[in-house]
Amino acid sequence: MLQKRYKTVIKVFICGFALLQGTNNLFAQQQLTLAESKELALKNNNRIGKAKEDVIATQSDKLIADVAGRPKLDASATAFYFGEPLNTMLPEYGFAPMVSVTQPIYTGGKIKYGKQMAETNIQMSNAQQRLVEDEVLLATETTYWLVVQAKEEIKLEQQVKKQLASHYTFLNNQFEAGLIYKNDVLRAKVLQNENEARLQAAENKLVLSKRRLSQLIGTEDPTGIDVADTLSTSDFLKQGVLEAADANRPEIELATNGLKMSELTKSMLKADLKPSVGLSLNGMAAFGKEGINFGDPTKNHMLTYFGMLSVKIPVFDWGSRKEKVKQQEANIRSAEYGLKELKSQITVEIEQATLNLQLQANNIVLMQASLIEADENLKLSNDRFKAGTITGEDVLIAETLWQRAYSNMLDAKVRYKIAEAVYNKATGQIK
Repeated sequence: MLQKRYKTVIKVFICGFALLQGTNNLFAQQQLTLAESKELALKNNNRIGKAKEDVIATQSDKLIADVAGRPKLDASATAFYFGEPLNTMLPEYGFAPMVSVTQPIYTGGKIKYGKQMAETNIQMSNAQQRLVEDEVLLATETTYWLVVQAKEEIKLEQQVKKQLASHYTFLNNQFEAGLIYKNDVLRAKVLQNENEARLQAAENKLVLSKRRLSQLIGTEDPTGIDVADTLSTSDFLKQGVLEAADANRPEIELATNGLKMSELTKSMLKADLKPSVGLSLNGMAAFGKEGINFGDPTKNHMLTYFGMLSVKIPVFDWGSRKEKVKQQEANIRSAEYGLKELKSQITVEIEQATLNLQLQANNIVLMQASLIEADENLKLSNDRFKAGTITGEDVLIAETLWQRAYSNMLDAKVRYKIAEAVYNKATGQIK
């Protein structure tokens, strides 16, 4: 009696532990909407994080360029000791601190152009960050719907598995009763094997898609996330989605600022043809053995200062500086052609995305009609088979047609969602 009660307690404990584990797994899995997934990607994605740090680096370059024209203060100190015979001509030992102030007076415009280049570089890095964000968001949205599709395919194949099992049992009973030939049973078995392969492929697709989504949104455990949307509850064929929109593309901003940077580089090269003027003021002290003061050898210290005005004039360099300017002018014209080509490509890209989105919308309508017809055909086939007017092969064919129509419907909806994301990216509206 005691042993029986002990076994009962163990069973209750095991069942309770299993239930608790299942509950913990259920609550531990985070249900993500598409908007939440995109928000996590913007926050945690490694590529976006790198782009943000690049922006910070260019902002530091701007601060450096802003102070390039201001005076610079440097301090240095030197200690020395001279042995024989130098100590007979120079102080034997001493310590000499020095302070210098350097101020550029005229640089041919290099400081001004440097500031403009630093500002343009910030704009380019910001545009590059937007470009990376758009690419990551498109990948996130595409992967999100692939996860949804994989889950829907698993549900479909599990439903087909139950239907085929029921058909197989019925046909096998018919065969054992001598009412049908074995061919129908073998066909049903073949369809079961194909269904099992599709189910395994869908499960693998779900694992890989979740792993990719986890990578994009910056989470470590792909098993701890799930998608909240389904293809049956999502919106399709939105009104006004194909309205004309200006393409606010970061690629255009990048190319435009790249052209501006080329023009500033040309200005910098022209500045090399002009003279530059700089002023330096230096103050120095020296402390040591007597004789360190050249004006009064009896003193052991000295204070002095001196100023320097430097003028640098380019005179002759075999024409290399002028050739660099000509080379940069060619680079500018090349960048102008590239910008025109980019705008043309984006126009074509938007047209292609628009046509593809319209095509996928039409496909959904067609696939819906096909699914309705396949569903009705399957019901009629089951009724006629039970009435004995058709064979089991006809039912299996109807089952296959229904499964194909349902699968095509899932594909059409996912292709529409992906096409919608591509359209939004093409028109600069992916966020």
